[in-house]
Amino acid sequence: MKGFERPLIKTLIPGKKSLNLSKKLQNLECRNITFVAEDYPVFLEKSYMMNVWDVDGNRFVDLTSFFGVSFIGHNHPIVQKCLKSPDLINGLGDVLPSESKVTLLEELNDFAGGGYRGILGQNGADAVEAAIKTAFLYTGKPGIIAFEGGYHGLSFGALMTTYNSKFRDPFSVYLPAHTEYFSFPDGGEGSEMILEQIDKYMKMKDNVGLVLMELIQARGGVRIFPAEFVKGIAEICRKYRVVLAFDEIYTGLGRCGKPFCFEYYGVIPDILILGKALSSSFPISVMMGKEKIMEAWPTSTGEAIHTSTFLGHPLISKIAFEVVKYIRRNRLWENASEMGEYILKKLIPLREKYQNLVKDIRGKGLLIGIEIEGASVFDISRELLKRGYITLSSGLRGEVLELTPPVAITKKIVDEFVLVFEDVLKLWTSTRR
Repeated sequence: MKGFERPLIKTLIPGKKSLNLSKKLQNLECRNITFVAEDYPVFLEKSYMMNVWDVDGNRFVDLTSFFGVSFIGHNHPIVQKCLKSPDLINGLGDVLPSESKVTLLEELNDFAGGGYRGILGQNGADAVEAAIKTAFLYTGKPGIIAFEGGYHGLSFGALMTTYNSKFRDPFSVYLPAHTEYFSFPDGGEGSEMILEQIDKYMKMKDNVGLVLMELIQARGGVRIFPAEFVKGIAEICRKYRVVLAFDEIYTGLGRCGKPFCFEYYGVIPDILILGKALSSSFPISVMMGKEKIMEAWPTSTGEAIHTSTFLGHPLISKIAFEVVKYIRRNRLWENASEMGEYILKKLIPLREKYQNLVKDIRGKGLLIGIEIEGASVFDISRELLKRGYITLSSGLRGEVLELTPPVAITKKIVDEFVLVFEDVLKLWTSTRR
């Protein structure tokens, strides 16, 4: 069936056209952006549901949703339908808004349980920065608590909450020292100790206005916060009148087996940050704050103090509205839960079989991490690409092979991938002996 076909590799990877484009790109783009090597990357030409084709005609199976974005599937018919008959392409988002901006925010507010007001943006970092500004306006306190391994974006406001020093150090001279990073909790007594440290820090400093956390760190290596820790954080935030924000850019809108990941924890955030799957295709994000917190923003007198040219873009807002409606109508989080359990069931035996190579396999729904030791995950990912599967590495050291496939994934695709993945593990095991 079209869009669900197994890989078909016709050329060496990368093929001649991709190699030629690599050479051109190296002369045109900042050299820090795209990694280019003799055997990487391929250049993509088209996509549909689970399949992606490169410029050389090779067909791949995508297990990334392109950084978690294409949750409902690439080039989904719902998206195509919106693109075929756009009545309004662009607009004046904060001056003369479109109806689609209203219907999208209404749908998201209802989906999240009500009582929220939103600020739309173009990417995750936009929404994170809106959260930082909101927390400061509400509390008057600039201090932020974030966590080891957290990734919240690379624009300046978001960058001061992203943990990895390789992103922050080159620009540290511009970054205010408002963020305190705490260790990622491992559960039990470790969690209790970190909660005590945070409580003590808030009491001593009295300048913290925001706690920002991803309940499952995607780019941090698919690390899952323990339930008792999240509940403890919520209690501390209430105690000190600190805004609690959940960055669900990766985890929200069904990917992790529930509509929102916070539902696993029984904690409702003051601020909810969404993106990626929101349109399943185009750049859009939203920061949703509880009404009492959003009252801290002054009423517009004709000049917004936080806006951008494409805020509430009419066509993208329409697409996002239709995508969210589709996710809700079809309860796609249930598919994500079922298929996530199936993938884990197929993968976990490999942990025992290749225990010197596979350190751990973990995840919720369709956000799964395979932690590797003693081998380069990026090299493994490149080998999988040559065999027709698109995967990504994550983690602070790039030690985790991350799987975030579209929810349209089938058991047949999973079965075929696991066989190929095991073959790659055998290859790496044999080279280590």
